[in-house]
Amino acid sequence: MRVPRLAIAFLALGAALVVPASADALSLPQATALALPTPNNGLDQGYLPFQSCSSVGNCAVTGMYLNAQSVDAGVFEDEVKGVWQTPVTAAIPLGGDTSKSVTMNGVSCPANNSCVAVGQYVTAVKNKTVTIVNEQVFVASQLGGVWQRGVALALPSNAMTSSEVAIPHAITCASAGNCTVVGTYTTDSTVFATDGFLASEVKGVWHQAVELALPRGANANPFVSLSQVACWSGGNCTAVGSYLDTNNVAHALIVPELSGSWRRGLSLSLPANASAFAGASLNEVTCTTNGSCLALGSFNTVSGAVQPLVALSTSGRWSGLQVRLPHAARNPEALTFGFDGVACASPGNCAFGGQFLDANGRYQGFLDNVVNGFVQPAQVLALPSGALQAGHNGGVVSLSCPAVGQCVAGAAFINAAKNYEGLVVSETNGVWSPGQVIALPSGAVSVGVGGGVYSAQCFSTSACQLTGSYLATATRYEGFTLLTSA
Repeated sequence: MRVPRLAIAFLALGAALVVPASADALSLPQATALALPTPNNGLDQGYLPFQSCSSVGNCAVTGMYLNAQSVDAGVFEDEVKGVWQTPVTAAIPLGGDTSKSVTMNGVSCPANNSCVAVGQYVTAVKNKTVTIVNEQVFVASQLGGVWQRGVALALPSNAMTSSEVAIPHAITCASAGNCTVVGTYTTDSTVFATDGFLASEVKGVWHQAVELALPRGANANPFVSLSQVACWSGGNCTAVGSYLDTNNVAHALIVPELSGSWRRGLSLSLPANASAFAGASLNEVTCTTNGSCLALGSFNTVSGAVQPLVALSTSGRWSGLQVRLPHAARNPEALTFGFDGVACASPGNCAFGGQFLDANGRYQGFLDNVVNGFVQPAQVLALPSGALQAGHNGGVVSLSCPAVGQCVAGAAFINAAKNYEGLVVSETNGVWSPGQVIALPSGAVSVGVGGGVYSAQCFSTSACQLTGSYLATATRYEGFTLLTSA
């Protein structure tokens, strides 16, 4: 297949988002609160970011809540045939230290009642007078709708045996029993190093993780970050992140897996205006069924400005391009949140979003589309009347595109009362409509600094499941969910 030629269109400074009256908006019911295991002290900093749905009414959500001792614990929220079940606390592997924090880092549900989650836990072993602490990776599987105790993921053979810090960053499942986890770990080399690992489940069996093969010229301590992974079939995936070269320059990293074999990582070619010290990284990626992928991140220009970075791949060829932002500050400080901020309906037809600083010093959200392989003009996230700005913790966080030109985005903004609110924006026939404010459970008025719409997953052009978190009281975060309709 021929690689589409990518192009970038530019908005004139001061351009506004124009929405024709014909643009249709989704119907938003009041959000429903998600319960937490008892006793609890709410979600930790509103952290409930991961959702995966196998079909309408069959979803799993995971994040972290504070237990009775205010220690982080993992939580599983499950929806079965449209009914949210009693929440479950993630059970870490035997030998794990239950007095230490547990972090959840992702969930994937390839089939109804069949999900897999990944997280981080701590082991602490006292050796004479010294306690050896390791931060390890575990995977937990849902079988027949029941979450099983987590099992430790075997790290590469050169992992530290003492004081290991292994962090999973993402999980995806191409089908039931065929999943992939990516993350980082510390090696036992003579030079302390943070490297990347890639682990695969094949036909229900997890194999020992393999060490990432970095591009040539990587630093002795490459300080790898593997942020996300997407698979279009079993054994065919793309992972993205960043690494340092011998000059301590950060490069955007792409790691392909083909027919079950992870290949050497690729350093993404950057736009012509990139700085020699571009500090480039990719933190989101999505792929369609034939292996066409879109990755999203940021880089520094020669002037020091932080700009969005987008790369589209077809047949394994990648090119990095920037996105010109409308009415942006000299340094727009572009940010993509690294959750679900990119989605593709078909090869070369995608949407993505994030946040930037405008020329007036206000933080705004942005939305952009890729149409037939061409990056379109970026648009400012349209806010409700009276809104102050998207805010430092606002902008576009999540996206889902069930069809070409038909997408839904989850965002946050600061209202006139200086509270963060959740916002849902829909695209119809390529036109983004004004956002709709989410009515939170029990009359709550804010999603808070840590909350918002973390995940959107659409099953059709009208039915989309959105989840996130909000401030139930002045200091307590809870989770919410809602299902849109036409």
